[in-house]
Order: sequence, then structure tokens, then C-alpha cells
Amino acid sequence: AHEAAEAARHGAEETLAEHRERQTEAETDHQRWVARAEALTLALDEARARSGVERLAELDGVLGTLLDLVSIDDGWEAAFEAAAGEALSAVVVESPDIARSALTTLSNGDTAGAVLALGMRSDAAIQPSGLRSHVRGTTNAVDQLLDTLIGHIAIVDGGWADAAEAAMASPGIVVVTKSGDRFAPNGWRIGGGSAGATGAALAE
Repeated sequence: AHEAAEAARHGAEETLAEHRERQTEAETDHQRWVARAEALTLALDEARARSGVERLAELDGVLGTLLDLVSIDDGWEAAFEAAAGEALSAVVVESPDIARSALTTLSNGDTAGAVLALGMRSDAAIQPSGLRSHVRGTTNAVDQLLDTLIGHIAIVDGGWADAAEAAMASPGIVVVTKSGDRFAPNGWRIGGGSAGATGAALAE
């Protein structure tokens, strides 16, 4: 009976050690997700503050910032932000009519700002195998807006030197890299950190 009790005790101690190890891993994972959520919240709040969306909060048809309305494949966040450029600081609204109302509100408040209207048609060429395939909108209308904003932008697999070569070979196009470098007719830029902040990432 003593030997059986000792064997049971050893088994219980091993089980306890396994559960404690799992608990430690779970606590570490929890802390990582909490820190991630805090960083995403801060980044989204900063994007919303830059866009001035709060100044238009009482206007019907205001949907938020572009980052609130997209989901991006892991690792492609910096490329998307480089491609979207100034559009990241604009407020997305449901229609051109609402866009006019939003601009009127901003103008009456003597406030600068930018809007992106859904429902605008575009003949921009889309590169299905490029950056566009790694970004999705929350609605079909947002997807159409993404077609206009980034569907024509080329992405290179290499670094900034490869992107520069591509830009020089085709001076009229916009080229970005996965790390966030951007080469456009109006200027070249390397680097561009990204927190990967989107509404979808925060919800996850």
C-alpha cells in the first residue's frame, strides 16, 4: 500500500508540474496579447486623432478611418501603409454626398481634413498577385475603394534597391516593398514602421 501511495504521489507531482508549466505559458501568452491590444488601441487612437474623425462623429454615414475598415495578412502591414500613404489620415464615408457634407462641417469649423468616399468608380488597373491580394475590406464597397487606392501599386520581393530599380524602369508607377519602402513619382522613401494596427487586428 505504501509503494502504491508513493507511485500515486509521484504521478500527481508530475501532473502538477505539467499543469504549472502550462499555466506559466498561458500567463505569458496572456500578457503578450494584452500588450498587443494596448499597442493596437494606441496606434488606432492616434490614426483616428490624425484623421479628425471625432469632429465628424455626429454626421450620419461616417464609417471611421481606413484602418478601421480593413484586415491585412500578417507581415504585409508596412507595405499597405506605405501604399495607402495620405489615405490613412482620411475619414471614410458612405457616399460622395456625405463626403461633401463632411467637408462642409470641417470648413465651417475652420478645420483641415480629408475624406474618402465609398461608391466612386475607378478604372485603375488591379494587380491580383500584388499587394491588393493581401488586404481585404469589411464590405464590398471598401474593397472597391481598396482597388482604387492600392490596386495599381506594384510590390517587389526584394529590398529598397530592387524597388528603386523597378521605379527607374517604370517612372510613372508607385512601387513599395514588404518592409514599407515607397518609390513614387513624387518622391522616394525608405523605412516606415508599422504597428499593424487595424480594427480587425484589435478585434482578434
